[in-house]
Amino acid sequence: MQTSERLLLIGLDGATWTALDPMRKRGLMPNLDALLARSAYGPLQSTIPPMTSAAWTTVMTGCGPARHGVFDHRYFDIPANRMRVNHAGRVRVPTFFQLLSQAGRTVVSLNVPVTYPPSNVKGLMVSGIDAPHLDAALSGSPKFAERLRAEVPGYHIRALWKRPPQSAEEMKANADATTDLGRCRVKAVRIADEMHPDWSALMVQFQNLDPFQHRAWRYLNIDETGIEHPAMNAAAGEVYRGIDEAIGGLCELADKRGAGVMVMSDHGFGPCLGRVHANRILIDAGIAALPGILGTLRRRGRQLIDHARTFQAKRNDPEARSATFEHSLKAQYPFNWWKTLAFVPHQDTAAMMYLNRSDRHAGAALATPRQREEVLLAASNALAEARHPETGVSLFPKIVNVAQAYNVDPAREGFPDLVALPDENYWVRTKLSPGSAWVEADDNLPGTHRPEGIVAVSGVGITPGRNLDAHLNDIAPSVLKWFQLAIPDHMEGKPLPCLSALPTVRHDNGSSPVKGPHRPDFEFSDEEQKLIEQRLLDLGYLG
Repeated sequence: MQTSERLLLIGLDGATWTALDPMRKRGLMPNLDALLARSAYGPLQSTIPPMTSAAWTTVMTGCGPARHGVFDHRYFDIPANRMRVNHAGRVRVPTFFQLLSQAGRTVVSLNVPVTYPPSNVKGLMVSGIDAPHLDAALSGSPKFAERLRAEVPGYHIRALWKRPPQSAEEMKANADATTDLGRCRVKAVRIADEMHPDWSALMVQFQNLDPFQHRAWRYLNIDETGIEHPAMNAAAGEVYRGIDEAIGGLCELADKRGAGVMVMSDHGFGPCLGRVHANRILIDAGIAALPGILGTLRRRGRQLIDHARTFQAKRNDPEARSATFEHSLKAQYPFNWWKTLAFVPHQDTAAMMYLNRSDRHAGAALATPRQREEVLLAASNALAEARHPETGVSLFPKIVNVAQAYNVDPAREGFPDLVALPDENYWVRTKLSPGSAWVEADDNLPGTHRPEGIVAVSGVGITPGRNLDAHLNDIAPSVLKWFQLAIPDHMEGKPLPCLSALPTVRHDNGSSPVKGPHRPDFEFSDEEQKLIEQRLLDLGYLG
């Protein structure tokens, strides 16, 4: 087998065979059909947890979150006692873009998450949803930015699906906007191809498929939650027709350049039946504690300070929404922090639980290793034993003890102590709101992530058929093997079996994972973080 000297990678955020196969049968995706007819393809298992930032970082690095360092869109900055947005400067291992560039290959990356600030590579890197705004996303290549603004004025990194469509007209308008944005991505790829005609690997990611499925899953009408509404169903199908149009344009470029094609998603998708209130479970188990009157007054005082800062910032930017401003954790969560032993401050596809340890917070409740082990076991049991009050379904069927699973010290690395994965039909809510129920419906979120995404590879010598079953961390080793480059020992994945005829070379090239605590020189300003958090809210995260 001999691969081409080029590989075009297409990232479809949230793509799943569960939706793609019915859309293909409806005749909406002829270009994908044509690609699959000459591809090896199948399911692609995502990361733990199966969420966007962690998963795309795994695509680029061949490592899971415990090694590359990105578990979520945000991370808990313990010294500052606040949530911050993750970024490329916190990734602890090199990406395949960097490794190819170091090998003298030209690379192009457009819209891939966790690539801001852009790396210094041979070629072009345009950031995606983790950039605070388009100017920042384009900051790595002023010449490309100038051409893009002049020739593709519709290119942007905004979220298009901010709520479930209320009418067929709104659905159709959003579908058209999604298709137009896909066309802009393809036009951007063509400009990049003209400016860097010697590219070896070119990757483009399509983000808005994910929020579309979050907001409109029922109108795909492909499972028991489906709604039969011809106008809405037809408009929803147009999103896939638009994705297919973009796939066709990219495959045309690949054929022109004699490039192989690899398509992948970061995770799959399915229906969402509601949100699980993880912190309420911990409160009812006596592991987290609510404040008394004095504690409530203290929290309100912290909120007043935060609101004053927000008011001043909003004076400078009247269009900003206060929900996006960075508040201290103690102001956000109404816990009695002297009695709370563990809590869940972030994530949606999983509950990221942290022990309230004295080596994280001075004066915290847990001071000794024995105390920590006892609380860790109690919290793990509380989440694992939680059941849906009506169906009896386990709300958290999989609990990952980070220290045991990955042989790391979570406090030292800045990682959560537990990652609790909910039943696949549910989403996690971390914010405390009035009420006592563990599970509540969320009409704003009819779809949620699933672990099983998609992968397809076409090229000379690849046997076509539904014959692949791979993991997300297999993508980066496969890219390196495609170009017959050595695979670093720190990569946890293995090359896809469809490339088995090529030689596999592994070696330690000195790019071992960087041990924490990871404190990069770069950090977002409060204003930049505000903009990114607003986009994440629009995408349906930070609930």
